Amino acid sequence: MQSALRVATVVIGLSMLLGALTFIFAPVSMEPHFSIVASRLDGLGTLRGDLGGLFLGLAIFTLYGSRRGNSSWLLVPVVFLLTILFGRILHIAIDGLSQPAIRSTVIEIVGILILEMARRKLGAEISGDQSA
Repeated sequence: MQSALRVATVVIGLSMLLGALTFIFAPVSMEPHFSIVASRLDGLGTLRGDLGGLFLGLAIFTLYGSRRGNSSWLLVPVVFLLTILFGRILHIAIDGLSQPAIRSTVIEIVGILILEMARRKLGAEISGDQSA
């Protein structure tokens, strides 16, 4: 179970890293996937800085937290994903339900569940190793 959680956590972290690098180095290619458009040059800066930076930070904490003895660091991406999910739920409540909103919500919920389970289980694994 711990191995599968560690692998899943690394996959999530690498996915976030790929998203970060794409937002930073090819932001226009991410526009259709996130239903956004940078209407001016400074909008590209927002995609690179805000979204690229967010994904990069999430990737760093997720990948670091996937390492043995560091699972407590997974709390950072869990909290950020919860705040993103909160915004997503407000979007659905205010703007209505759409297929992309459902897809994004499911991805965020699955990410939260996997990362939180990894944080708890991998942390317990280390605690158990130290007491033996």
